[in-house]
Amino acid sequence: MSDTINYQGVKPSFEMGRVLNRTFSGLFKNIKYILAAIAIVFLISAALSAPMYFAGISDQAAPAISWLYLVTSILSLIAFFFFMMFISVFTDHLAFASFTNKKLGFKAPFLRSLKLALPVLFIVILYVIATYAGMILLIIPGVIISVGWIVIGPAYLHEDTSLFGSFGRSWQLTSGYKWWVWLATIVMGLIVTFFISVSAILISTLSLGQVSSEGFNVGFSTTGFLGSILFSLLIYLTLALYASFTTALYTELRELKEGPLAEEMSAVFD
Repeated sequence: MSDTINYQGVKPSFEMGRVLNRTFSGLFKNIKYILAAIAIVFLISAALSAPMYFAGISDQAAPAISWLYLVTSILSLIAFFFFMMFISVFTDHLAFASFTNKKLGFKAPFLRSLKLALPVLFIVILYVIATYAGMILLIIPGVIISVGWIVIGPAYLHEDTSLFGSFGRSWQLTSGYKWWVWLATIVMGLIVTFFISVSAILISTLSLGQVSSEGFNVGFSTTGFLGSILFSLLIYLTLALYASFTTALYTELRELKEGPLAEEMSAVFD
């Protein structure tokens, strides 16, 4: 993970504090819009998963083999992955607008995020596969890939960059700062792990009453339903926080290499 050395002058310094400050401000300054988007996601998810709870099947074993249960489970899982990326892309748009001193409404970024969630999900899947392949072969190549391609999403969303061209653009932006980016991802990884751990503990505590000596009840349970809502909310907020972090990294790297972005923003919403 060798960084290039600037022999022409002093290389601008990567500001970890600024990245972390932007990360949290990108989330909390836009929390109303983000929560509104999550609420819409909840409503759609509830509609998709409703048959799983209200199919009216009396035999507890029946839902496990019911075509309705299986189809609903598959659709809910697919929707969950899509919505995870949607919330991430939506947060990315709002955070970048905040970082560049622009104001966005709700509708335009919401609709654009729906449109671009699948393409971004596709390159993120490629990113994960390449990273894990590198980790399996040797740890260092996996780390280099994960750092070099970390801002593929923002590069695709905020520049005139093709889907696959975002990989090269991300590599260019992180060049010379990979060690700092790696350190920043470790710090944010610890924060995300903490939030996920809290989520898991909460959902386990709330769902404990569902499990009895007679077996697990697959049907509707108020406690289980509320627990799943809380768990999903925390997961979506954690994803939003990480998306804001990725956008903060992207903004920091662009400013280090290309100057302030306060007066610049893509005209995709015009």
